[in-house]
Amino acid sequence: MKNIEVAEHARQAIGRVVAELNPDFVKSRFDEPIAKAAKQFEYEAECPVAHKVLHEIIARFVEHIYEKALESSWMIADPLAEAILLLDRHYHSVIYGAGYAAAVLDADDAAAGGIQTVLAGLAESIKDAEREKYIRGVFTWHLRSAQWSMRCEIARILLEDYGPFLPERLRKCAPAQLVDVIPSILQGFICSDSALQQISFCTKGPLTAETLLGREPL
Repeated sequence: MKNIEVAEHARQAIGRVVAELNPDFVKSRFDEPIAKAAKQFEYEAECPVAHKVLHEIIARFVEHIYEKALESSWMIADPLAEAILLLDRHYHSVIYGAGYAAAVLDADDAAAGGIQTVLAGLAESIKDAEREKYIRGVFTWHLRSAQWSMRCEIARILLEDYGPFLPERLRKCAPAQLVDVIPSILQGFICSDSALQQISFCTKGPLTAETLLGREPL
């Protein structure tokens, strides 16, 4: 592949990542459907809630979210185990700290919001987990699976286009030295609207999610 073709494909790969990780796109794919499904979930429980009842509710809640919000094509083998794992990794109580144990304490405390607080936190836990998986998948599909020469060209383009915004220690690096931190660099600028508004990665026309997402991946 000629150098000019490598450069063009590299810019297209960057453009696809930027489009697929656009905060508004990610929000519409995960945050909004999960929030809507969480509001629709119905349960009956009194505070303090019995441990068995809590387990039944959080297990049903996880199944409900994955079915209604994420339209998962696979069934969770053990929804209770999944719920506990999500809470243990992502849940944070204002009063009792982090993890599943804190969620149990919140569920038993009316002042802390009871089980409704736990379900709200569980919904956030699912959002965090699914966003993380999605982001990893985007980078793996478009960048980490690319050939070394392509990844080096992507790093070169980032140095060229993002140079003024990068820390000095990164600006001094050769492209090959930045290959492993490409995701971190891109994520930093995807979160910065002011920076993205000044940069266009497309070789033809402006960068839009509609034009980029319609193209075939590398």
